[in-house]
Amino acid sequence: MIGKITKIEKRSSRYGGHFFYVFFSGIDGKKYYSCIYPKMRNYKRWKNVLEEGTMLKRLRIFKGNLVDADSKFEIMKEKD
Repeated sequence: MIGKITKIEKRSSRYGGHFFYVFFSGIDGKKYYSCIYPKMRNYKRWKNVLEEGTMLKRLRIFKGNLVDADSKFEIMKEKD
């Protein structure tokens, strides 16, 4: 899937620290989201792209409208 980051919300985690809700607009017109936690190993892939307007391709959908945080995505376009 190809998606554009539309919003990022920082929230407190019940496991300590914080995490990010990342919201996407897919090219199919649907809305998607993912939860990114800095204490997880996959965060190193996300930390440099967490900016509204960034377009990513190869996002994998896990369930319904949840983007798998372990997706091996590629940057299509930096923020508008």
